[in-house]
Amino acid sequence: MEPILEPPNPFIAETGSLVIPSFEQLFYLPGDWLIYLLSSRAPAVADMLGISPAAYGGTFAGFSAWFCWILLAVMIIAATSFVRRFDRAVTGGIVGFGIELRRRWRMALVFAEYRRRLRVQRKEPTIEVAEEPGLSRDELRILQLHAKLSPGFALSTRDVAQELNTRGHEIRAALERLHKLNLLNATVGGVDGETAYTLSAAGRTLLQIRHARPRIA
Repeated sequence: MEPILEPPNPFIAETGSLVIPSFEQLFYLPGDWLIYLLSSRAPAVADMLGISPAAYGGTFAGFSAWFCWILLAVMIIAATSFVRRFDRAVTGGIVGFGIELRRRWRMALVFAEYRRRLRVQRKEPTIEVAEEPGLSRDELRILQLHAKLSPGFALSTRDVAQELNTRGHEIRAALERLHKLNLLNATVGGVDGETAYTLSAAGRTLLQIRHARPRIA
């Protein structure tokens, strides 16, 4: 039995040097190798098909090569599509993970702020008014005026005088007395560093007690 010769290597010349193969040599290469594999591994199939190494570059090699190249193109397209889907899935997973991580971080910050506020509220002392001080009508109006302020705002002597349409020195004396009674807190917020006042916890409690007290007809 004669040995079965392998298809010639189109990249190597007879002299052993490297060459650039022609398009025809490259096109028939898969078909030639299919003929070689059938002849060497499945000679019965090769005999049935009537092919042998003499068919290298022939009609059967051409049809086989055409089928192999089409199959290779389909495989490349399928692999490219798979890589694209995989890339989209990985990218979407990374983006989704980042969004979820940022959402959880914001939730953690919100819960931390909520717990901090709860701790601050628990630490605030309970204000007890053992004896209600005697207050004038203007002093009560001043407390009620401060109770209407939004958090973070304060009223200076000039502001209170304008709101109550009263003289400044009279209001100043009333404010200082309320501050001494711990019904107002002093701060800096007026014009030119003028002292401003906010309602204290004791002042708010006093107003709530007066508001809750039933009026005598």
